[in-house]
Amino acid sequence: MKSAAITTYGSPEVLTIHDMPIPTPGEGEALIAVVASTINPVDLKTRTPSTPQQVSQFPAVLGWDVAGIVISAPKDSGWMPGDRVIAMNPPGQDGSGSWQQYVAIPTNLLAPAPRTVDLPTVATLPLAALTANQALQRLELHTGDRLLVTGAAGSVGGMAVQLAVILGIEVTGLVSQPEHESTVLGLGADSAYSSIENVGDFDAIFDTAGIFDPRLLREGGRFVTVSDDTIPAELEQRASSAVHNYVQHDPERLRKLSTLVDDGTLTLRVARIYPLSSIEAAHRRAERGGLDGKIVITL
Repeated sequence: MKSAAITTYGSPEVLTIHDMPIPTPGEGEALIAVVASTINPVDLKTRTPSTPQQVSQFPAVLGWDVAGIVISAPKDSGWMPGDRVIAMNPPGQDGSGSWQQYVAIPTNLLAPAPRTVDLPTVATLPLAALTANQALQRLELHTGDRLLVTGAAGSVGGMAVQLAVILGIEVTGLVSQPEHESTVLGLGADSAYSSIENVGDFDAIFDTAGIFDPRLLREGGRFVTVSDDTIPAELEQRASSAVHNYVQHDPERLRKLSTLVDDGTLTLRVARIYPLSSIEAAHRRAERGGLDGKIVITL
């Protein structure tokens, strides 16, 4: 089978297409034909030297999102060949990941794919939606709270905006470019800004962009970030809680998020689609940023 792997840390040219054996599922695992995956910021960081994201061996296949079709599964798993599934499938210690044509995944980590959208679009769901959902849970939001989402036009930020709107929270989005304000408003935000000046302060902040401005948080507010950067002491002192959020597997929640796509509550956004053979070009586009949606890799 074909895979896209990094052979060392570096710029996008370290990504190469490899031939590797189709994995043999272990006990409790299903073999999945991967139809599509995505590029997430964590993949760019993992490829880049001197970041907290490191790999255990080279070549290393990256990618966290899987949308695909069951080829085989244990008889008592509830999954059948031909089932359309999604999963969060982070790179493994053995050098495997999601940018490969077949993956072996524990059946208890699979969720049914939404029925109403194609699998390349569905690939944008697992990591971004779970990250946003878990961060919002940590913020312990209540009706009447004012929430600021930074990087609100990004894949995680956009999911967070939509999920917070479902909860009845007043949401403001902060974006990097003025043209993305309309995107965030279209996702349901009450307001959107491309500058932090005169934005005001908020009961809670979900930061996806590494913005640590204490002025944006009211005294005693809550702050959650997905950035790897250290939270400044001034912000920690102002907040009742200020924490980093690291996504965890939650297939039951992923199943519920899938139903939100099918009932039209949650919108998935694809910015560009690249074949696996163009993985280097896909990374170069991802590095430039400014995307309205996610880059999808088809296998």
